[in-house]
Amino acid sequence: MIAFISDIHANRPALQAVFDDIDRLGTVERIYCLGDVIGYGPDVEWCIDAVTSRCKLFLMGNHEHAVLHGAFGFHAGAKRAIDWTRRQIEALDPAAKRKAVQDLLKSLPIRHAIEDVLLVHGSPRDPVMEYVLESDLWEGADPSKIDEIFDAIPRLCFVGHTHRPGVFTADRCFLAAGELPDGYDVSDGKYLINVGSVGQPRDRDPRACYTLFSGDAVYFRRVTYDIDAVSARVRAVPELDPRFADRLYRGE
Repeated sequence: MIAFISDIHANRPALQAVFDDIDRLGTVERIYCLGDVIGYGPDVEWCIDAVTSRCKLFLMGNHEHAVLHGAFGFHAGAKRAIDWTRRQIEALDPAAKRKAVQDLLKSLPIRHAIEDVLLVHGSPRDPVMEYVLESDLWEGADPSKIDEIFDAIPRLCFVGHTHRPGVFTADRCFLAAGELPDGYDVSDGKYLINVGSVGQPRDRDPRACYTLFSGDAVYFRRVTYDIDAVSARVRAVPELDPRFADRLYRGE
């Protein structure tokens, strides 16, 4: 069994709860992280260290990219969080630790393939920045977007980025994770699977989310964690918008 995590956003209690859940299962052989370990949240160093030590892969997310290259296109609150995150990394001590983290972020891959399974943060067309949303399937949306995305999928593609877990099918359906309590068979055909967000879910379920993959099916796991603890930590940092704490309770 493989576990996919994404969009931790420096939320230590959520990440620890997910790792604890994985350990309790006892069936997970490898953990892959699809990016956005940092941004929005307060526990930058701890989350980077935890992902680096526990995960076989750590992909570049748009928040890692923004720390390195600038938060262009981010709203004001998110940009302030990125700038604060960058300063936390620049202040790491000793200097060797600071350099190791900076070098790690610079070296993050933007895609990874496991045979006919593609892993990216955003989409196969734009691995770091592009969102694949349910609205891309609605009447009036540009059909070429989904066509091009599925053309770029070898068989399966796992993504994060939107914080909204579920399965996109080649016949233009989106099956939300909440509709799939027993998992979903992906052994036949092409699928794009959004693994959800560990640290900032946006599907109106505040529990941390990650995804298990058996090779034939995907299973979405929800894990409760101490939202009060991370909310208090967010509010204690003036540069972090308190709305980042509020939204954790609503899962949005």
